[in-house]
Amino acid sequence: MIFAIPRVPVLSQVKHHIALLPIFVGCSLLFAQEVVAADDSARSDHRTMRIAAAQPKNRTIDWKIDDPAEVLRLVDRSLGELAQLIRKAGEANCDAVAFPEDTLGLLKWEVTHRDSLDKVLPVAVERMLDRLGRAAAQENMYVVVCNDTIAADGATHNTSFLLGRDGKEIGRYQKVNLPLVEMSNKRGQEFPVYSTPDLGAVGMLICYDMIFPEAARCLALQGADVIFHPTLGGAAIGDEDISLAAFRTRAVENFVYLIVSMRGSGSMIISPQGKVLATASEPDELAIADIDPFGGREGGDAFNRQLDMRGRLFRERVPQAYSILTDPEPPVLAKVPSNVTADEAVRIAALALTTGEERFKQAESLARAGKTAGAIESFEKLCAECRTSWIERAARQRIETLVAVATKDDPPSTDAVGIAAKYASDVGIEKDPRVVFVENFEEESLDSIEKRWETVTQPETMTLESDVPPGSGGKRSLLMAHVGGKGTGGHLYRRLQPGYEKLHGRFYVKFDPDCMPIHHFGTTLGGNHPATPWPSVRAGQPPAGDKSFWVGIEPFGKNWVWDYYTYWNEMRGSPPRGQTWGNSFVRDPELKVERGKWICVELMMKMNDPDDTNGEMAFWLDGKRISHLGKGFPKGKWVYDKFNPGDDGEGIRWNREKGGPERFMVPKGGAPFEGFRWRTADDLKLNYVWLYLYITQAPAGHVSRVWFDDVVIATEYIGPIKKPE
Repeated sequence: MIFAIPRVPVLSQVKHHIALLPIFVGCSLLFAQEVVAADDSARSDHRTMRIAAAQPKNRTIDWKIDDPAEVLRLVDRSLGELAQLIRKAGEANCDAVAFPEDTLGLLKWEVTHRDSLDKVLPVAVERMLDRLGRAAAQENMYVVVCNDTIAADGATHNTSFLLGRDGKEIGRYQKVNLPLVEMSNKRGQEFPVYSTPDLGAVGMLICYDMIFPEAARCLALQGADVIFHPTLGGAAIGDEDISLAAFRTRAVENFVYLIVSMRGSGSMIISPQGKVLATASEPDELAIADIDPFGGREGGDAFNRQLDMRGRLFRERVPQAYSILTDPEPPVLAKVPSNVTADEAVRIAALALTTGEERFKQAESLARAGKTAGAIESFEKLCAECRTSWIERAARQRIETLVAVATKDDPPSTDAVGIAAKYASDVGIEKDPRVVFVENFEEESLDSIEKRWETVTQPETMTLESDVPPGSGGKRSLLMAHVGGKGTGGHLYRRLQPGYEKLHGRFYVKFDPDCMPIHHFGTTLGGNHPATPWPSVRAGQPPAGDKSFWVGIEPFGKNWVWDYYTYWNEMRGSPPRGQTWGNSFVRDPELKVERGKWICVELMMKMNDPDDTNGEMAFWLDGKRISHLGKGFPKGKWVYDKFNPGDDGEGIRWNREKGGPERFMVPKGGAPFEGFRWRTADDLKLNYVWLYLYITQAPAGHVSRVWFDDVVIATEYIGPIKKPE
């Protein structure tokens, strides 16, 4: 059996101090090896090196500065402070110090001043190399710095520099692995390694490079002993623990020293054994460790141990099996398309780094000031403009928190305080300035009641009854009846002038146990423009955004469960032709109607700004909030004309343009509800209340009965009747 062992540069430096003798143990082919002493003669004159990973404080230059001369003045100020860190490392007898990516703090300025880079970057980088190089020479120290550079043709590279003890440039590295947001830069094409007499072979990577195991491996295969890693981020896609684990893994899987320098926090030095030798704790501090660039690489297994594990590790590779690593179009790309283009990513990053950050802070200020609605609106706009970025993720979290806080302000339970809590048995509630309309049916005849309603249909189905809700201060209620084979039921309708931006409607209702399933039922609020003295509704198609909308709370179908029945201009359609029946939003089969019992139903509607979807609706049963929907909450998914809170997976919408269904994936836990655009014009407001009973299928002669009582329409939460003490 012949083993072909590929030769790479590092293998000429690392002796494989074993004899290869194949033997079989069980079913595994192992190597029987004779351990011999390592040849240390090449290391006899090498000494321990003291390395510092700098952790500078944030010296980011304000992106709003337009004057290149002012930018360069600030660069000079930063360089003076960074030179002090080199002196601090010199006082600690360090042999090398590394600075983070974007050493000069120009990143945010660069993304907003692309046309001025040629006026700033060449001068700024030249000053950096000169100033920090002179400081390095004074301290007899190696220095690694990193910043964007610009070439004569205008191409920009994210570049790190290795400066020698004399302050002169030994070599530079141009970042190879660019994230989407850096695609305006040009990629580097190689991973150079630079030889030094005492620090060993030195390689450099920058930030995103560390995400790719291949990058560090390329340096290690060229014999790198130490890898300097200027960065502004981690080594893995995940939390801090995963990132630290990835840093340690990169070091140990290549048996190299890893010098990580970050801005503000995260600077560290890791040994070839994967041990974190030093960390910095505060800004403008140094993580310092003593290392032997040519040692610390012992390793092996039960059958062979090496003083330098690279002697085995890189010989035991199987390069011919790794060809897919260099395939620019591996099969996986067909399965996982990107959610943004490179141009989009660059735009989003520029926004997130500049105005996005400021607007996020402004939204936080609104939240702290108690302006919850404004804060939520600001965060939502940021989500749309900075999608896929950290700003969207953080804004979504803030929206959830703010919505939860706002939800707590809504009465959540049976003992919630509403307008009715001030008026025992509702006595005097009609005088409250927040109350718009009251109907308690306390009249001697239906004729008197009809005068308060503008449209009354089939009054012959209505009677005044002595059955009233518990705690009511009245003696009568209104009974609507339906007789199978004789019409569909009756209704009461009236306008609420002049129109309102937000209304609550509280209705007490009771369904006879023998009541047939109700096709539709009105405890309804809505709006028409112009306001009409009769119900101006049309089923099966969305109303015009400047004309009409309405919402009812009704028993849903033969299963007798509570849900919304909602019409507005952006409502969802359903098969087979995309027709739009009233959309529903609760979808809870356990929310059964208790027939034979008085139930307090309260509906809230809040209008939107015409150019936004910040309209809301909610409803309560017996003082307990069942549902609340608005822009960004709750999470769920659409299946045609039904919104299912909490659901995820495959959703379906009717695409009106294509005339067919459109399927889409919803993330785990659901997608935030988009909110309601009840109107597209300011003139359309909440301006009517509608009580009705609509039954279309019942045996001939079968009588279905529904009672109404103690109707209150107000601008704030009302709540159940307060029982007298």
